[in-house]
Amino acid sequence: MLIGLIELRRELGLPAVDRVPPPVGDRTANDAPVIAAEVRLTGVSFGYPTRDTRAVSNVTLHIPPGQSIAIVGVNGAGKSTLIKLLCGLYTPDEGTVLVDQADPAVEEDARRKVAVIFQDFVRYQLSLRDNVRLGAGTDDHDQELLDRALVDAGGATVLERLDHGWDTVLSAEYEGGTDLSGGQWQRVALARALAAVAGGAGVLILDEPTAALDVRAEAALFDRFLEVTRGVTTILVSHRLSSVRHADRIVVLGDPADSGQGIVEDGTHEELMRRGGRYSRLFSLQASRFAQTGRDASDDPGPVIR
Repeated sequence: MLIGLIELRRELGLPAVDRVPPPVGDRTANDAPVIAAEVRLTGVSFGYPTRDTRAVSNVTLHIPPGQSIAIVGVNGAGKSTLIKLLCGLYTPDEGTVLVDQADPAVEEDARRKVAVIFQDFVRYQLSLRDNVRLGAGTDDHDQELLDRALVDAGGATVLERLDHGWDTVLSAEYEGGTDLSGGQWQRVALARALAAVAGGAGVLILDEPTAALDVRAEAALFDRFLEVTRGVTTILVSHRLSSVRHADRIVVLGDPADSGQGIVEDGTHEELMRRGGRYSRLFSLQASRFAQTGRDASDDPGPVIR
């Protein structure tokens, strides 16, 4: 197995191999194809009891199985709330949320079809193996599945620095354990999500888990994910528009101040840029700030997409 080879080469003082196994999105460890799920939201609205305005208002969205989409919008547009509705964590005040025609807030099977990594993802004080294996939702583990998930998440170098390999506890509070950097934890969390996909999840959601990375690293990671999750229904959420431009589709949520707008734009990056609407203006604003300052415009606290 590739990860075992990496460990052996590390022990011998040799550089890591650069070959990667087949992407998780192409097949599981047992050569069973990943079954992408269909997502359908119809007239979905939701409001928090402590707020006067709705966090999500009148959102209708259909995502065919296997399509990759990006959800963008200004700060407060309801991106993360929409994701939590899709995960079944909240029940909409109005409308329906369906994953393969089942309600994830009611049906456990529908919830199991959704794998999500949030910006504030959990860092388990367990072994690397358990941190990744938990995504598959089983006590058993297929080492090939775990190997491929970690490599696809860009985490092979994380394993290289662990004294006890897969059995290293990811916490310095335990004897023989070690903590990871923020970027390394992100790769472990992403590997967990990929393990869930290989274990049967049909929807993979990345809700700004890479916010701590710079724009180039985030864009490279998202592009890699779109590659390795081919055939999986993938939803990307990011405030950096350049990071999600290669998704099959981009949907723009309306400004929360404009009640009832829901989705205001929907199309590919090229289509939305040609239309010259909200997405085009915000993308151009971020690009111009980057050109002027030599850094990512999303680092600017001004009124860009967040």
